[in-house]
Amino acid sequence: MSGRAVPDSRLEGGAGTSDNEPPPGQLVGRDHEIGRLRGLLAALKTGRGSVVWIEGEPGVGKSALIATVLAEAAEAGCRTALAVGDQLVQGLPVRALLDGLGRAGDVAELDWDVAVGGDPVPVAVERLLSLVDRWCARAPVVLAFDDLQWADEASLLAWRELGRLADQNRLSLVSACRPVPVRPVIARLRRTTLQRRAVHLPLGPLDPTAVVALTALLAGGQPGPGLRAVATQAGGNPLYVRELVDALLRDGLLRLARGSAELLSDGEFAGMSPAGAIAARMDFLTSEATNTLRMAAVLGHGFSVSDLATVTGQQASELLPVVDEAIAAGVLAEDDDRLVFRHGLIRTALYEAAPVSARLAMHRQAAQALAEAGLPVDRVAGHLLLSPESFDGWVLDWLVDHAVELAHRVPQVAAELLHVAVERCGGEPRQAKLLYGLATALLLLNRLHDAERVARQALAQAAEPEAMAEVAWVLGRTLARLRRHSEALLVCEQVAAQPRIPAVWRARLNACRAYALAISEQGVAAKAAAERALTEGQRLADGTTTGYAALSLYMLLDYASGLVCLEQALADIGEAPETMDLRVPLLVNRSTCLDELGRHDEAEAVMGEALTLTQRRVTWRLATVRCTAGWQYLDIGRWDDAKAEFESLADEPDEYVRWVLLGGLAFIACHRDEKALTVELLAAADRMPQPTGFLLGATSHLWMARAVDAEQRRNIAQAAKIFIRTVGIEDGVRYYDRHLWLPDVVRLALAIGDADLAHAAVAAAEADVAAEQLPKRHLAARRARAVLDGDIARLMEVADDYRVVGRPLELGQTCEEAAVLLAREGERASARAWLTDAVSAYLQLGATWDVRRADGRLRQLGVRRGPRAIRHRPATGWEALTPTEQRVAELVTEGLSNPDIAAEMFLSRRTVQTHVSNALAKLGVASRTEIAREAARRNPR
Repeated sequence: MSGRAVPDSRLEGGAGTSDNEPPPGQLVGRDHEIGRLRGLLAALKTGRGSVVWIEGEPGVGKSALIATVLAEAAEAGCRTALAVGDQLVQGLPVRALLDGLGRAGDVAELDWDVAVGGDPVPVAVERLLSLVDRWCARAPVVLAFDDLQWADEASLLAWRELGRLADQNRLSLVSACRPVPVRPVIARLRRTTLQRRAVHLPLGPLDPTAVVALTALLAGGQPGPGLRAVATQAGGNPLYVRELVDALLRDGLLRLARGSAELLSDGEFAGMSPAGAIAARMDFLTSEATNTLRMAAVLGHGFSVSDLATVTGQQASELLPVVDEAIAAGVLAEDDDRLVFRHGLIRTALYEAAPVSARLAMHRQAAQALAEAGLPVDRVAGHLLLSPESFDGWVLDWLVDHAVELAHRVPQVAAELLHVAVERCGGEPRQAKLLYGLATALLLLNRLHDAERVARQALAQAAEPEAMAEVAWVLGRTLARLRRHSEALLVCEQVAAQPRIPAVWRARLNACRAYALAISEQGVAAKAAAERALTEGQRLADGTTTGYAALSLYMLLDYASGLVCLEQALADIGEAPETMDLRVPLLVNRSTCLDELGRHDEAEAVMGEALTLTQRRVTWRLATVRCTAGWQYLDIGRWDDAKAEFESLADEPDEYVRWVLLGGLAFIACHRDEKALTVELLAAADRMPQPTGFLLGATSHLWMARAVDAEQRRNIAQAAKIFIRTVGIEDGVRYYDRHLWLPDVVRLALAIGDADLAHAAVAAAEADVAAEQLPKRHLAARRARAVLDGDIARLMEVADDYRVVGRPLELGQTCEEAAVLLAREGERASARAWLTDAVSAYLQLGATWDVRRADGRLRQLGVRRGPRAIRHRPATGWEALTPTEQRVAELVTEGLSNPDIAAEMFLSRRTVQTHVSNALAKLGVASRTEIAREAARRNPR
């Protein structure tokens, strides 16, 4: 140890200190940047969020700027939080953000242990976004992310989504990033961030005047020529200036006299580089402190004394002298209840000073110490991920014992670790358990083909009956998601038939078998298997078996019986965490049943419950839930809400979801006479694989959109032809929503003189009613028959019923047909009144094509609505808002966050976010505060 004195602590500190004060002098020469940040903070207080991208080389002052804005934001009453990227823990998803927000308090709901049935990372991201959204409703929020270049990809995804929240919340995001290393994911985030008009603050070197001022501040006097020459070696980097001056002070090589500072000897400090000055700081530490700090560097940017005690095997009290020494030497700083390295370069110097083999050994040591102390498996796995060469017997045994738990908690990390472990084990008995864990992780990550390959390998090696059943369960679900139902059926049957399979696993495999039979349209066998599995599940009180069996049985029953089955299953499985991934589809299908039975308010409430549960705990099912919600909105005439749901699913790869959203969006676009968009959407649908089996049921609105498109091109015969093969009675099961178009088929058929097609459409509609008495089918059949028979009185009755149930499109079409028949009878005044009612219903939807068609048909019969122009919804202003957007604006005025509005309105958080964005654009304002001001102006109460 050197005999030189420890430097004066007044020169230390940093962004990691508990009061978030920047190091003295670290802001010299940054007046412009500070001014920009203060301006954004002032705007934040008025409700306008912002996104800032700070970039520059290490030590140039990024952390100091962050510390400044966080300190001033906290003083102004904002909620603040700081996340720090860490090169050594990039493998742990969302860890940087969870740690950063965790230190801001009130984050118990971010724990992802309760995520079930899928990758827990999206659940954690969704909860994090909802949490920040709620923070913003209570106070302005400033979030900073330092060393963003080291962030894991899940944290970057969350950060990008938070950037979208900033556009409509009292939220400012401040990112600090080095220009190198260049990671593609960082480059993409930077590009999209700056394209969205983020504030860009590139920090270059300080100019010579600022370097002199900084040197004077640090040295305690105006620098003389020798000291100035040393300072120029820092290249304008304030951290390097500081370290060089600090080294001179430590060595006692500065003379202070009459307000000036100069070197005692030019030669003694010659050749000292900034990096050398940082490394020289370690010379003041004892060897014991250096070794302890190297172990601390393994733990990450920040750590607790208890963690350090765990990995070093020492008592916390024994570490206090080392900690005090490191703080005094400017190596560590305090940050609330943690310790942090004063700068990443110091930690890097300590970490990289050790040989690679020593670093691997330290990570291996840390992993075992943390595991034996009972810390979460992801903490242990993070160190194993950094030391794959050190996989010894203990590591392999630990992975065998925790493979499944690891797969459920951090599936991406588990997939990497277990892949290495499987290769190391060769043909050992341990390999089967590792393969099972790996297959589980791959299934959770939706890497289905990899999951199938590994699960088959695991099944071939499984020796015990229970192990065989567990693997078969994973393989069966994987094959079901791949829609290879016959193979799933075979796997479940073969393993369930094995002797000594535990009863609960046999029951689950039988339920999976029933599901495969049902989805494969093997009705009789499926019903028997599902009823047997349901009985087994109830006898064993196994919610997983009960849930799968009920889903299978529901597909084989009518809606009324299906509703009873689903409600019983929901009561049976309760709210146990392990059945949450089943509770969601049970709720969604219950909502569908209620909607089909005409109980729309109840259906909406149940769908809201499903959306809330999915966002909080089963995020991997969110696309399907939102897709179903969009379908229901479309069905009852809430087209803008349906459009918002569908547009948010644009990148979703699932084939069922793609058919629904393309059909739904094309249906809305063609009725609204958006020709270019209609052509684009129909072309995208034409590029999809040909739908078969149950997927045909997802194409209802696509059939209708194609027919409308043909009619708009004056090809009525083609429009009718599109539906010809859908009206056969034998296709009724597959085209289970054909009641939507059968009345229109009658109109088209009569227009081209095809009486056979018109009668076939009416017969199909009435056959569907005979098969199952549903309100929508009953109304459709009555309307189809009235159009065929030219029965004006019946059409008027049907119109009245449509007014009661609130289906504006069908109401408009029925009124239009009544107007046509009245005009043909010479009742022009009555025809004009019914035409007006039809147009009013169409305008409620924005269906300008239907208005043009109705006007055209009646004009040919001598009936006009008069000189009044069609009143379209304006493009801007309060009147431009849809009813849903107006309601959202009212709730914004009440101070509700997006998640709370979502719960109030039975929508998803992202859909509310879309509605708020639309409201901002239509009102021409930039913040929720201004939305509230506009809403209050219109309604002073």
